[in-house]
Amino acid sequence: MHDGEPLYLPVILGTTRKGRLSAHVARVVADVAAKQPGVVTELIDMAKLPLPADDAGEAIRDAGFAAKMNRADGLVVVTPEYNHSFPGLLKHALDSCLEQYIHKPVGLIGVAAGPFGGARGIQSFLPVLRELGLVATFSDVYFGSVHNLFDEAGRLQDEAYLRRTRDFLDELAWMATALRWGRRNVGIEDAPAEQAPEPLACPACGAPMNHHANKPVDPRSADEAARVDPALGCLTVEAHCCPACGHGETRAPAAV
Repeated sequence: MHDGEPLYLPVILGTTRKGRLSAHVARVVADVAAKQPGVVTELIDMAKLPLPADDAGEAIRDAGFAAKMNRADGLVVVTPEYNHSFPGLLKHALDSCLEQYIHKPVGLIGVAAGPFGGARGIQSFLPVLRELGLVATFSDVYFGSVHNLFDEAGRLQDEAYLRRTRDFLDELAWMATALRWGRRNVGIEDAPAEQAPEPLACPACGAPMNHHANKPVDPRSADEAARVDPALGCLTVEAHCCPACGHGETRAPAAV
């Protein structure tokens, strides 16, 4: 991109069902993304994530998946529509990370057997993504009547989808570039300079980090519970990003 640093935009295949035609769609999208200038990508198959079902949230976090979400400059999520909504296991996986998504863009690819291409599922998905801290692109790609779009070998039969996917990825890359620069360089002013705490040092390279967001979260320990703002009923954490290496970190604000 403009700063010479490639964008890491992984593609998440958001269903685990057997015989899923969404896998063909995800491979097409990942192939197109790999050919985009300045983009590095990989296909993350949710069916291969070792996430247990007897707990949820950060308690089931997979370290490898969390590291990729922290590294990502943006996400592509391929989601089929099941009963007018998105797969529950997709939310289960995304919920295992809470602070790795803040101020990053996400683009959605809908898949459905019907003609609408998963549009209804995407509409129900948007509030979830917003709560996670992600910023949705204004364009989506809808693979409708998906049974007719691929041959028995999984080859795409309508190349118009390739052009739509490239246009979609161009927008996502633009947003990823702008938001990455903002995370690293545009800080928020939440205290007078003489009262502001020392910048958080990047644990990866030691550089001073940029405080770019505050996010309300539920407390996860007794110490965090003691810091809950009674007016909000939750804890506010600071999101920081390293201008030097791009690493992201969060911390609880200093006690008042």
